[in-house]
Amino acid sequence: MKTHTWVSFLVLLSIFSGNAGEQSIVSLRDFRSTELKKAGIRVPHPVTLHLKALGAGDRSRWFSRNGGLFASAWIINAKTRTVVWEMSEANTSTLGDDRSCDQELRLERGAYEVYFAAPIFAYKSWTSHFVANIDHRKKPLFKKDDESNGISFFKGWWSDDLPEIWEKRSGNWGIDIFAGDRDASSLQSFTPLFEQPNLVFQTTGVGDRTVIKQGITVLEPTSINLYALGEGRGDLELLDFGWIVNANTRNRVWEMTPQNTHHAGGADKNIMTSTSVSLEKGDYVLYYVTDDSHSPADWNAFPPSDPLQWGITLFTNTETDKKNLRLFDYKESDHVIVNITKVGDDEYRQEGFALKEPGRIRVYAIGERTGSTRTLVDYGYIMDARTRARVWTMDLDRCNQAGGDSKNVFVDEVITLPKGTYLVIYKTDDSHSYPEWNAGPPFDEGHYGITLTGTGKGFRPEIVSKVVEERGMGAVAQIISVGDDADRIEKFRLDRTRKIRIYAIGEGQKRSMVDYGWIENRKSGTIVWEMRYGVTFHAGGARKNRMVNTTITLERGEYALHYVSDDSHSYSSWNEEPPDDQQYWGITLYEDEADAPLAPSGSEPESP
Repeated sequence: MKTHTWVSFLVLLSIFSGNAGEQSIVSLRDFRSTELKKAGIRVPHPVTLHLKALGAGDRSRWFSRNGGLFASAWIINAKTRTVVWEMSEANTSTLGDDRSCDQELRLERGAYEVYFAAPIFAYKSWTSHFVANIDHRKKPLFKKDDESNGISFFKGWWSDDLPEIWEKRSGNWGIDIFAGDRDASSLQSFTPLFEQPNLVFQTTGVGDRTVIKQGITVLEPTSINLYALGEGRGDLELLDFGWIVNANTRNRVWEMTPQNTHHAGGADKNIMTSTSVSLEKGDYVLYYVTDDSHSPADWNAFPPSDPLQWGITLFTNTETDKKNLRLFDYKESDHVIVNITKVGDDEYRQEGFALKEPGRIRVYAIGERTGSTRTLVDYGYIMDARTRARVWTMDLDRCNQAGGDSKNVFVDEVITLPKGTYLVIYKTDDSHSYPEWNAGPPFDEGHYGITLTGTGKGFRPEIVSKVVEERGMGAVAQIISVGDDADRIEKFRLDRTRKIRIYAIGEGQKRSMVDYGWIENRKSGTIVWEMRYGVTFHAGGARKNRMVNTTITLERGEYALHYVSDDSHSYSSWNEEPPDDQQYWGITLYEDEADAPLAPSGSEPESP
């Protein structure tokens, strides 16, 4: 054996050797092929242990543990889940490129879990400087000019033999714990995770891109304890997180938020919460979702102090409370009414349906908001097909974070719609949609768009029918989907005096209209109604999109419906954001015996 190899062997032997009269009770070593190892110790009486460990650190602290260590050990109380000891810059000393620890630790009676993790490798030399996420699922671990190996930062060309350096250093990392001969025989080992009393439900080892849905029936009002870990960034983004909803109303009764979580140890993005929630009698659904990285499948930064409980644990204070809870397999409703999903950039998609009687409808929609103006740019809404009035809109104030980038939002709620015919519309802007995301995708990217399902035990699928809208329902005359430089006319006749509702969308700005319509009495040649800027409202999208939704009375006679447009910004050729109801760019007349709304709900006419 070469001299330097003998020297390394002797140094390593001294690091992990106990003193005379000591026995090894825990040994977690060699991280060449794994990034996390664990062990459990049951301590029947107060004991002093001897800890000897070898790890490593770097100044790039955002991914590291206490003191910038990227390979280190720690110990937690198995009952309280709190850290009782950890390697740090303060209790370690430099040993070559690594850091060593040799100290004593006093533990009280209880159960403890020991961890050592090495998910990251930081390396510096005269020719190289990089930080790498060591993803053991990928082989080889190091490959030049290939970012798929998880390298997050490096400079220069590698003149060093990195695989050999990694193998050598990671193979030496680890922790040994020793106890005196008299105490060693009384200490018992166990395999973490420590069993939680009155456990109701627990997720363990939740990996990347996971959606967990667990049904919970509460037989009597009960208080449950929630212990949850996940991933977040700052005050806006949650990446791995959970929430609970009432299965009947879809109302949230608990959720992880940036405000009710705190640092969970390890990398800054590890978050946790521990709380209790009172649940009334009924059915609930627990959700837990993860993004595409940083989980027990592969930590791309240092794991939290309680890594095995990445996810959610539910438990009660007493066995009696636990008996009030029943788990069930939750399944989404099979009564799909509308499914507009996997929506891409610059899309406008529409589906129609009719209800023969009032029905309870679950609306599930995922979209995109802008960070600067706090408005939705990818969103859905529901319209009454006859009146063109909105009956439901994806409102940002009712949205929740949808995972991935903070601009991903979703709404999940139950509404009741009366008998009638409806149109469901979903529209997107020119970026960040399925499957071309320009930032982190939402947790349920396959449902990007809007989905309506019948819900409730009394819902009957036979009350629903599909509707394909070819012409405005009940329209007396209609000119829609108007393009540039149009001058269109449709003639119609009224056999008696009628109340007519006018629904028109066009372009106007600076107190005048350039795409607009009017009604002409063919016999007299007079204009009986005209779309003027002063009576219009914003139609969604660009401010110049204007709309009218009003009623007039027309005498018996013959009429001509007119619509004209200029050379830009019209149906299928928009130079700014289109209106919400873009297919109805034009004018439609309906026979309307009932008073129709003069404007969208909550709107007031704008000053010309």
